[in-house]
Amino acid sequence: MQKNNIDNNFDILRLILAVLVYFAHWNTLTSQELSNPLFHLSGFAVDMFFIVSGFLIFWSFDADQNKKHFYIKRFFRIFPLYVFLILLQTLFFIGFADGSFMQIVKYFVSNIFFLNFLAPSVGSTLSGLEVNAINGSLWTLKNEVVFYLIVPLLFIFYKKFGKKFFYIFYILSVTYMFMIDYIVSLEIISRHHANILLFQFPAQLRLFLAGILVYVLFDKFKDKNVHLLAIGSLILIVLFKDFEYFKFTIYPLPLGILVIYLVYFVKHIKINFDFSYSFYILHFPVIQLAIYFGVNPANPIVSFISLFAVILFLSYFSERYIEKRFVRFGKSIVKKDKNV
Repeated sequence: MQKNNIDNNFDILRLILAVLVYFAHWNTLTSQELSNPLFHLSGFAVDMFFIVSGFLIFWSFDADQNKKHFYIKRFFRIFPLYVFLILLQTLFFIGFADGSFMQIVKYFVSNIFFLNFLAPSVGSTLSGLEVNAINGSLWTLKNEVVFYLIVPLLFIFYKKFGKKFFYIFYILSVTYMFMIDYIVSLEIISRHHANILLFQFPAQLRLFLAGILVYVLFDKFKDKNVHLLAIGSLILIVLFKDFEYFKFTIYPLPLGILVIYLVYFVKHIKINFDFSYSFYILHFPVIQLAIYFGVNPANPIVSFISLFAVILFLSYFSERYIEKRFVRFGKSIVKKDKNV
């Protein structure tokens, strides 16, 4: 199996992960409190997103090591739809927020620069909802952007020092998490603030690095042993998923093996669309606004299906008319630059 095999399951996997995040957020935001495990897998889904990103983005830079081309393609892949969404959310606050004009400005400026935690909402506009934020999914994009910025540097060090460089940085990321945990034990910061810090990039770096490691070690995965590796990884994750220090340390590595197994070593499922990004960043505000305006159906089944259908519809057109167009535009800029 070759990693450049186009018959892979990256697209369908990302879509499934985005849907799993919807399951969990719908359950929380609509106060359903369903105990079915399907509604509690968002943490695993987001972690797998980061691992997939580590694999694909490092692969992308490995294929074209021109930093200018890399950043152009990343910009037009992520930023146009993100800006459009932030503008729409800002317009909502202009029309309905009970906060001041400066609070709205703070919201827009903070969010346009991916600093969503500084202004998740405006005033007390959404304080009556289960979560006081218009779009609680956007915190992951900050981590993505930081990763994009350092990929060329990671690649340079990899070429100079080899894989051991990744192991060192993986250990540093884990050390950061233990350091935060130790600071909490000293009661210097609260557990709440610690959890916020553990969602930031130094902690999430270990997940991106797990994706990079399965990329550079891809040739080690053979058909005859990858099935056992995947089964062993799944068992390890299930057995120790509730152990905090397991999550801090080796957890990204078996999760990375599962990602590679699902992408390359199970039956290929071909889809002709990839609106996982649109679905991921649109689902949270759609649910929140449905609840805010009182149009969320009282029946849980009707609520789940109707909101899912609306998000699916919006995501399809978002990918077709925003994502794809800007991705093509970015590629055309790179192509012209190559021909100069």
